[in-house]
Amino acid sequence: MQDSGRDATQPSTEALRDQVDSLLEVFEQQRRDLADAQSAIASTTVTAWSSDKLIRVVSNAAGVPVEVHVEPEAFKRSTPDKLGRSITEAVQAAARLALEATRQAVAPIEASGEGIPDLSDLVPGAPSIRDLVRTMFPEPATPQDQPASLDEESEDEYYRNRSYLRDRP
Repeated sequence: MQDSGRDATQPSTEALRDQVDSLLEVFEQQRRDLADAQSAIASTTVTAWSSDKLIRVVSNAAGVPVEVHVEPEAFKRSTPDKLGRSITEAVQAAARLALEATRQAVAPIEASGEGIPDLSDLVPGAPSIRDLVRTMFPEPATPQDQPASLDEESEDEYYRNRSYLRDRP
């Protein structure tokens, strides 16, 4: 009679074994995808320009500027305030591009995990790993509430009142 009990549990044991094997295959694929993503992220740089084409920023995948280039005519065509806004604009644009590049590198990992249960599905009250991953990529700042650029009259006034000889003896 015990043999018939074993025979009854054999299909469920096989099904469980198949599920575990399937989860292990997904895990191994995610591990490979993670290594590929880490490699891609480590070598990723992005380039962004300010809208006035005076500032170019190269950032790494974390959005940290690794190079800032100022066009030589920037000092002739712009004021320090405008130049500061241009730098901010280019840095923020590079950060957004870096975020997108990082998301694309991580996308295969997220896609392969869609078919497996989340930690919160398996353990009641546990945090969701998927939600945690989503919070790893906050949106970078956008140029909001920046002061308006100087109008032509204000810009003329700025240059009229500036003395390049003031600091000379």
